[in-house]
Amino acid sequence: MSGPALGLVSQAIRLWLRSLCSRLDHLDLQLEGSMLRLMSGHLQGARVQADGLVFQGLAIDAVQLCSEPISIDVTPLLQGKPLQLRQRFTVQGWVRFNEEGLNRCLQSPALQGLASDLAETLLNGEPLGHFGLQSTGVELASQQGRQCHCQLLLEHGALLLRHGVQQVEVPMDPAITIEQLELSTGRMRLSGRSLVSPAEAAPG
Repeated sequence: MSGPALGLVSQAIRLWLRSLCSRLDHLDLQLEGSMLRLMSGHLQGARVQADGLVFQGLAIDAVQLCSEPISIDVTPLLQGKPLQLRQRFTVQGWVRFNEEGLNRCLQSPALQGLASDLAETLLNGEPLGHFGLQSTGVELASQQGRQCHCQLLLEHGALLLRHGVQQVEVPMDPAITIEQLELSTGRMRLSGRSLVSPAEAAPG
């Protein structure tokens, strides 16, 4: 599918995605559907691959997503206005985090609550110094040198860090459902789905 209308919609979606991120190094967007359906505001779907982004204060190494059919309001786009969704839709795919990015995030105000919970529950109250990703779990180290090896588990859609009887649940957006967790040295990949609502489609 190609043409001026597709280019207009593609550009609007790109601008919308960039507006949701405080950083976005690379974005590859592919739209699916017929021109006739597009002109009536219907896309068969979209595929997104991006690298080096920061979304809601969370540094993401890479992401790959595909959507179900999307319904958009074409008229505002033709008037040069921001993208508007007619109804919510679901995306599926994966996001990958690296150890360096997660450590930067845990030092930021956006994840200060999680960093404090890890310190209080798993590091005897000592401030978190380093968050290490291993294939066997997570290595936590306090600023004073205390260390704690934790299991990183996915249970009933919840992401948990557990050491013995102590555990911390990672706060998640209720619109996101995690279905698979993969750990390797220095990296973590989460697969699942998320619900995108019309209210999220207008750049702030």
